[in-house]
Amino acid sequence: MPQVTITVNGPGEVAGWLQPLVSELRKRQPLIRICVAVVPCVYSTGLEYDLIRSQTEIDAVCTAKETMSLVFRNRLPPGFHRNGSGFVLHLGGDSVLTLLLARRLGQPCLAYVEKPIPMETFFAAVFYSGIWADSRVAKSNGKRIIGDMMIDAAMMHCRGRLPARSGLNTVGLYPGSRDYLVKFVLPFYAAVAEKLKTCRTDIEWLLAKSDFLAGDFLRDIPDVNDGRRIEGVNLSWLTEAGREYVVTPTGIRIEILPHGAVAARAKLVLTLPGSNTAELAALGVPMIITIPSWKSELIPWPGLTGHVDRIPFIGKYIKRAVGHLIYRSIGYAAHPNRRIRSMVVPELVGHIRTGQVVDLVRTMLDSDLRPLEDKLRAVMGPPGATGRLVTELQDFLAGDNA
Repeated sequence: MPQVTITVNGPGEVAGWLQPLVSELRKRQPLIRICVAVVPCVYSTGLEYDLIRSQTEIDAVCTAKETMSLVFRNRLPPGFHRNGSGFVLHLGGDSVLTLLLARRLGQPCLAYVEKPIPMETFFAAVFYSGIWADSRVAKSNGKRIIGDMMIDAAMMHCRGRLPARSGLNTVGLYPGSRDYLVKFVLPFYAAVAEKLKTCRTDIEWLLAKSDFLAGDFLRDIPDVNDGRRIEGVNLSWLTEAGREYVVTPTGIRIEILPHGAVAARAKLVLTLPGSNTAELAALGVPMIITIPSWKSELIPWPGLTGHVDRIPFIGKYIKRAVGHLIYRSIGYAAHPNRRIRSMVVPELVGHIRTGQVVDLVRTMLDSDLRPLEDKLRAVMGPPGATGRLVTELQDFLAGDNA
């Protein structure tokens, strides 16, 4: 029985790539063994292992600690096999770790990535999402552009767009999947809702809860009066008639729903950058990207930048300044903007204020958003990348077993 081992690292890879891939792979190859190895990542939430383990199509999963133990100590995690037919597929993390893992398992190594990765010449095949129009990708042998699986993930998580309730303008809030960001971003979004209430009474607010955010965190969100410079209001918790809300000081109820349910109903979304911007764009959901840099020292940047804050007294201020510069130099953060190097949806970066967001929300809600919806779907393209990748993987298996 062939074994496919897939490496993943953070929430975006798990929700946007792994989930649709495993579902399609299991559908096409019901007898194949599917194993998932979580690899270390500074952007991990710590809940990846539990969420992956709950996906019934997966036969075995190991933690990042167990993956490292296999790579450096040759200790095989439970449920994993060696030296059989199959392959290791890199979906995220350090590509060198994936190669070392494949060596330990005695299998060839493949990859699905957004852009060129280190040590590519050691991979049997590299497949690209196509988000970067890179001539090195298009012209290199053994590399194929098969499309973005996040489009398929969007269709999986959201079964269809729904009309707004009672003619209300539904605004979705996507504050992220990491508690150290949600504690600042969600109260900021709630402050935006408070200001909008003074001039707009036709807005229904929804909160998209990430599967990677612990449920108890929203019940007891930290107090905003902690010296933070970014604006925000305190939120209380409410359960009523089987529905859950966070409530602002003036009584605005923000219903908590899975992110797919919010995408189905939202006319407009406020969100941090991330894989969710690809899924929202694929569904044609207009959005405003907010990248506040008031507390950028909290972001676990990779490399040396991520450790600067350990310098006594001045470290966090250096990291904050560097983080602010990084944000400013990003260019485009939202997936649809990155695809065509143009500001399809607006991005607010830096020391942003609630007033800036309020003005932009009012302008967009008062506009005809249908042309933007159509453009977002056109930029992202149709679904089907997962099926194309699985076909490539099946062909590789057939050739390997010939």
